[in-house]
Amino acid sequence: MAAQPRGSRGRGRPVILVMYAACMRNHAIPLGSYAVDGCGEFLPTGVDGTPEAVLCAACNCHRNFHQRVEMEIPPPPPRRRAPRAARRANLAADFPPPPTTPPQARWN
Repeated sequence: MAAQPRGSRGRGRPVILVMYAACMRNHAIPLGSYAVDGCGEFLPTGVDGTPEAVLCAACNCHRNFHQRVEMEIPPPPPRRRAPRAARRANLAADFPPPPTTPPQARWN
């Protein structure tokens, strides 16, 4: 599915992801019937911003004939920083403790 994010990534704002699924174009209108081509998802022909970007490479239909699916992606939870003293304590905990034996005893 071709996806296009819409919205901003500001704090607390969800992002709306727009995708285009199955083609719903009725190819049998001249016959007075209903028949779709079976295209399962929209594949853009060109790069975003070009006129070809709205044509499907699989069925050659305009993007508007494809089923539009919008998904809301919630924003990530806010990150909390620890107080400066707690960060220093965690930094000290990352280093191993100093050796308990004197250096001369270890080399003999």
